Amino acid sequence: MPDSVEAFLSNFPEEIQTISRELRAIARRAMPVAHEFLYYDAINYSLSNSPLERICYIRPLQKRVTLGFLFGRKLDDPHYLLRGTGKRMRHVKVRTMEDTRNPALEDLVKAAWANGADVGAQMQQKMKRQTRRRTKHRRLHTRKRAAPSHRRTKRARHPRRKRR
Repeated sequence: MPDSVEAFLSNFPEEIQTISRELRAIARRAMPVAHEFLYYDAINYSLSNSPLERICYIRPLQKRVTLGFLFGRKLDDPHYLLRGTGKRMRHVKVRTMEDTRNPALEDLVKAAWANGADVGAQMQQKMKRQTRRRTKHRRLHTRKRAAPSHRRTKRARHPRRKRR
């Protein structure tokens, strides 16, 4: 059976394919038990087969490859490689094969994997709390009200009196 990731990479220029394969090898070395799958046009690595537990991704584009970390904000980055201003995610733009030889990339992937289980568990707990709050809020604000009495529903509306 052909590898779906390789089939996906065949749509990109040769240099991008080579860079992506090298980043893929780095990810496999750093995260040997991670689940690899395609999701949103990127090669994703996760704690399980669920896209909700993703740790990092490799996103090939026409002129570069992006190595992204879903919880990159929490990673230590002594070499200042990570870019991004979002709440959680950070990424590294890899443009040449020489960039892939930077040992700091593998260190980032290892750190993301080490922190991933903890951060993933925290996110699941947070999602459960939010779900509980939402359901409690719905229960409180969607109670059925007693039907109004017949007298109130049939009351005629009187026009206002004109003042003199």
